[in-house]
Amino acid sequence: MIFTEYFINRKTEALRKASGTRRLHYRALDDTRHILILCNVSDWKTVEACIHTLKAMKKNVHVCIYTLKQDPARIWDYGYLLVEANKDIDCWGFPKHYILEQLRHLPADMLLDLTGGACLAMRYLMLQHPAAFKVGAKHASDKDWYDFSIVMKDGMHDIPFLFRQVLNYLQMIRSKNP
Repeated sequence: MIFTEYFINRKTEALRKASGTRRLHYRALDDTRHILILCNVSDWKTVEACIHTLKAMKKNVHVCIYTLKQDPARIWDYGYLLVEANKDIDCWGFPKHYILEQLRHLPADMLLDLTGGACLAMRYLMLQHPAAFKVGAKHASDKDWYDFSIVMKDGMHDIPFLFRQVLNYLQMIRSKNP
């Protein structure tokens, strides 16, 4: 149970402002070998199709999945990091230290956030990851959280559309940073 979202909101806003000072490394899809996807377990079937597409393109894919509780029937891949709300999030809304450390050690040339921004703990994890290129959806009423974002209508959370657009634009980008 989370007492208040005040502290995690404050910390994520400070991290967002600080991330504006880091050097950006835009990457073309061809230059990207390791991709970290953040998602919610409720979107798993859609995200799984995205993962298969990336693996078919010979990309190494790691996934961080947010769930409300452990699903004992599901068998997760070794490269997937499961973040359980009742077990891995403290009473102030922050992910526990061991989750943060596990996430930081997942290699990623690009971080792709498919959560829709609804979960503050996942946004906090996204901001804490050292990936040089972060991609996600930006809603009209939202702030800039990513290095590269696709603008979506407010209230719209269309993962297939977002994924297709990200792939399309990243295939057009010519990277200066190999």
